[in-house]
Amino acid sequence: MPVPAGPGNPAAQNGLGMAFYEGNGVPQDYAKAAGYFQKAGEQGNENAQYMLATMYMSGKGVAQSDTSAAYWLQKAAAQGNADAQNDLGDAYTFGRGVPQSDADAATWYTKAADQGNAEAENSLGFDYDAGKGVTQSYSRAAQLFQAAAEQGDPKAEHNLGNYYDRGLGVTQDYGQAVYWWTKAADQGNVEAQDNLGNAYHLGQGVAQSDTKAVYWWRLAGNAGNVPAEYSLGNAYTLGQGVAANPETAAYWFMLAANP
Repeated sequence: MPVPAGPGNPAAQNGLGMAFYEGNGVPQDYAKAAGYFQKAGEQGNENAQYMLATMYMSGKGVAQSDTSAAYWLQKAAAQGNADAQNDLGDAYTFGRGVPQSDADAATWYTKAADQGNAEAENSLGFDYDAGKGVTQSYSRAAQLFQAAAEQGDPKAEHNLGNYYDRGLGVTQDYGQAVYWWTKAADQGNVEAQDNLGNAYHLGQGVAQSDTKAVYWWRLAGNAGNVPAEYSLGNAYTLGQGVAANPETAAYWFMLAANP
């Protein structure tokens, strides 16, 4: 039998909420978890507020509600919860539960990024890249992508590779582009896998190898990446990195033509 939370004790209520959420010492029960997070959150427990927000986002244990999710994200974010600040930035970016606002999104991403949140650093990098809610700056975007990439964020690794490939905010360096794309690709980032295929095909930043190009294109193509599917069609047509095979070429062209 679970030990009841102390009357009005938000830390105990949050702890019991986590126990029910994870099924740790008690049967997993998202509805009960949400109930305890609600009690703790109403008394200002930051973790409970954030957990309740994520449950409203996903509809676990509660009816899905972007409005309720944003409400609890704002509560937790105001207390300095970096994950909540990042998610609130997402909410403002896409207008989920709050009016869409690039400026407000950038404000919350900045607060989370200042605490080292990698997802926020990458998202804020996008904002600086596009000038959304902030003054456009490739150099600032590159700094943010670098910070997130150094924490192993695959999206940021891919973006930083793109910046080195194109010389945006950094000195153009194809070797560095390949370095960061490889890190992202090894984590399953499909766009980076396609970019690596192109790099090996062109011999740009790496020794030219159509065999390795096909390897990376195949990984990306199997995940539905249209440019990689098209490149595989060409490879099988021309016999580059693989034996020429018109039927297989047609297969990949068909996938690329009908995504």
